[in-house]
Amino acid sequence: MMASQVAMACVLLVVSAPAHAALRQPTVSTTVADQVFVDGAVFAEGSAVGEKLGCHEHKGTSSFKVCGCNVKVISHLFTECQEYKEYDETVGTCDCSNSACDEKVLTSGYSKKFEWKAASFEVVPC
Repeated sequence: MMASQVAMACVLLVVSAPAHAALRQPTVSTTVADQVFVDGAVFAEGSAVGEKLGCHEHKGTSSFKVCGCNVKVISHLFTECQEYKEYDETVGTCDCSNSACDEKVLTSGYSKKFEWKAASFEVVPC
């Protein structure tokens, strides 16, 4: 009976290992030029940008800026980085030949534009 329990534990470890590996964050090479600004303040810069990959909640902001070409930010109207039609905005060009920062104030509307505030945002590698 003990041998069957050990065998079952081994099977569970082997089956769960790939699932656990999928939860790891992707890695990205960054430079000193890489910066992410949220709500007018530095969120991450340089090598720390790679440590901030993934989804982040925010109290609500419409201002994002990305400098450098190794990451971009995807802002979301909803929490937990849930997508919702035109209320998802990408900031960052991922173009290493362009040294300018990409800065956006989130707006929407057809006849009259208005600012909307993101409740979450993702920092993703290019």
